[in-house]
Amino acid sequence: MFFAIPALITVGLSWSLTGIVMSDAPRKKCDTAFLLLVSGVLSSLISLFFFLFLQKEALSWKVLLLSSGCYFTGSAINYCMLQFMSSAMQKGPNGVIWSFIQSALIFPFLTGVIFFGDKLTPLRGAGLLVLLLALIFLGLGKENKEKEKGWKKITFAAFIMAGITLSLNSIPSYFPEARNLNSMGRTFMSGCGTLFAAIFYCYPKYRNYTKEMFLTELKRPVLWKYIFTLKLFGLIASYLLLYPGLDAMAKAGAGCISYPLVIGSCIMGFNLYSLFILREKWSFLQAAGTILCIAGEFMLI
Repeated sequence: MFFAIPALITVGLSWSLTGIVMSDAPRKKCDTAFLLLVSGVLSSLISLFFFLFLQKEALSWKVLLLSSGCYFTGSAINYCMLQFMSSAMQKGPNGVIWSFIQSALIFPFLTGVIFFGDKLTPLRGAGLLVLLLALIFLGLGKENKEKEKGWKKITFAAFIMAGITLSLNSIPSYFPEARNLNSMGRTFMSGCGTLFAAIFYCYPKYRNYTKEMFLTELKRPVLWKYIFTLKLFGLIASYLLLYPGLDAMAKAGAGCISYPLVIGSCIMGFNLYSLFILREKWSFLQAAGTILCIAGEFMLI
């Protein structure tokens, strides 16, 4: 626990970079779908290399199938979620959208309580109610500008996708043998899921592209700036902090609070960006919803 809690908080802060990239890339005319496609290729190749050389424990096919299915499917859904989130961020308040989507942590929390016997204490129950109230407040924000209409529906769809993704990613950590799969192997499976979804998502748009057109896209410095931002911190966090932290929390019987730790710090990190860099103005209800969101997450701890 002394390792897991700081590790997961650090992971959450690094995840803020994903929100920043998804918010900023379209403004720089950088296609997030293609960006994540290239990112998925690199993540899969790098992780496969380390996985083959560093995996020591033998694993049964049953465990491999369970883990692969969860991480692969979760990442494929997460890819689609990021596209929805990026679209919503071009229409509405970034900080509010990010907070609402990250509140999907109630999904893995309930998964741990219902299916794996994690304890639902009175304080955690109150935290869950506070989170639900926060979602209501965040959803009541006004759409004052014509260009902002429609972001709430897109955000809600992304919220559901995020909840499914987080639940799937947390399930393998509840099985002792699955915890023997090293972080590089898990990241490889996640990268494959991202790559699979990206290929299907990008194919209609890029099927008529020539080799020269692809090379032109790949030569754009802004593309590699975002990829570097995502992969440098993302891979390090996954290898050294995220999956070991999830395993440690699940082993201690506190798996259901892993993502509240991650998401709480993630929301705070991105909201600082939206307030001080994007200079966004929030309504009273949106500000109250964000505060309640963070409070509810820490009550789940």
